[in-house]
Amino acid sequence: MVVSITAEQEYLAKACQEILRAFYPGEGIQINEENSVITLELEKNKSHIKVKAIGQGKVFQASDRLGISSEAENTARRLARLVVLRCLEDITGRSIGPWGILTGIRPTKIVHRIMDRGLPQGEIINQLTADYALVEAKARLLTEVCTLQRGFLHSPEKAGGLISIYIGIPFCPTRCVYCSFPAYSTDRHGHLVEPFLQALQKEISALGQGIKGLGLEVETVYIGGGTPTSLNEGQLAGLLEAVTGNLVSGQTREFTLEAGRPDSINMDKLQLMKRAGVNRISINPQSMNMETLRTIGRSHSPEEIRAAFTLAKESGFDNINMDIIVGLPGETLEHINRTLSQIAGLGPDNLTVHTLALKRASRLKEEQRIRDIKGDNQETQDQNVIVTTDVVAEMLARCYEGAKGMGMHPYYLYRQKQMLGHLENVGFAQQGKDCIYNIQMMEERQTVVGLGAGAGSKWVDPKDWTLLNTYNPKDPQNYIERVEEMVNFKLEKLNYSSRSKS
Repeated sequence: MVVSITAEQEYLAKACQEILRAFYPGEGIQINEENSVITLELEKNKSHIKVKAIGQGKVFQASDRLGISSEAENTARRLARLVVLRCLEDITGRSIGPWGILTGIRPTKIVHRIMDRGLPQGEIINQLTADYALVEAKARLLTEVCTLQRGFLHSPEKAGGLISIYIGIPFCPTRCVYCSFPAYSTDRHGHLVEPFLQALQKEISALGQGIKGLGLEVETVYIGGGTPTSLNEGQLAGLLEAVTGNLVSGQTREFTLEAGRPDSINMDKLQLMKRAGVNRISINPQSMNMETLRTIGRSHSPEEIRAAFTLAKESGFDNINMDIIVGLPGETLEHINRTLSQIAGLGPDNLTVHTLALKRASRLKEEQRIRDIKGDNQETQDQNVIVTTDVVAEMLARCYEGAKGMGMHPYYLYRQKQMLGHLENVGFAQQGKDCIYNIQMMEERQTVVGLGAGAGSKWVDPKDWTLLNTYNPKDPQNYIERVEEMVNFKLEKLNYSSRSKS
């Protein structure tokens, strides 16, 4: 079946494609075809704009004041998505979830733009429910997160002199079934680790000199992956020395390293990190259930997670994040409760709650595709990954209760495509332990320079918060071969950004 939408203004039809995909997953989506499911009509005068959606003989419409004429197209897009949502709810008899027409990754950015205009919280919540069709609970969560974040976002003048650094280490002990990130297992790709690190140190050194030469300050450093602690002690020591010698300064407020998997952590590595000034780490169980860890391709146990966490505390780390994932294969609410209970006993400083996203690049998605092709209906543990929206939402709500029961507040939020239940990921933190890098990276109000394989850079112009995204090659060999090209490009971008601000 092909689902299509017709509109005289093609941009309106295109704006609604994500709404259509959410209601008709896996179907072909087309615009301006005969026999369309929905037809859109736009009416505009000097003061108002109205959009109608006509489907199966019924008419749905929404209107708004035109306001600034330059915003007319954006207003029309929002209204089109809103009426298409209402139309499809009527046609299908179902909802796509609590986020209404906000299908993008960063719903917080919309709220920050509203807050820039000085609206009070109550009006923001009302606007999110009325104009974007959010349920009130999500509107309140979004507003709560953004209100906290305002204290971390800088003025345009200050943002122009600060940057953050992301360093991507693309190696892992093994690849988890849900993973879609650039990650290469060390057993198959270990021969690339040393040449990769040599290339990375070139990039770190050159960018460090360029940053200092332009008088910029690095506010945060985040080393992620992959699993950075899959490096051995000597390799990790060399990496940390390069980072502290070239990028970290007295103005650096936060230095995070993803210790990630407990089977890659030992006391020597933790002490190396501590001496280098790392002040925030992640130890990520994803689940505290042994059967789940085996299913998703993790080679550690819940006992090893607890041991690694204790070791990190003994090493002096007082800002430790833990990640968990809702919707993993075979898990139920009972599994979630067990995970939360064990994590609460450890007392982490951050808890990041992810909803499983079935990304195309993950092995889990490929296994699901193969089962669909075969028409395999046998009840297996893996098939239980596709749980109902209500169950996933209940699991997520339980995690939020658990985080708040540990004394944490939500401080950042984002969404992904292909998420179960069309839900969200939320980071929670104890008072004073919010991850600054996560906020800056997600809200895109500070330039983030990405180094290493697969690392993305966000070049932000603080005059109007416009953004350019660029990416390093994902494949380590390709990165090694092109590192000088990457360095020259980034130095040119930094110089251009510096000149445009002066």
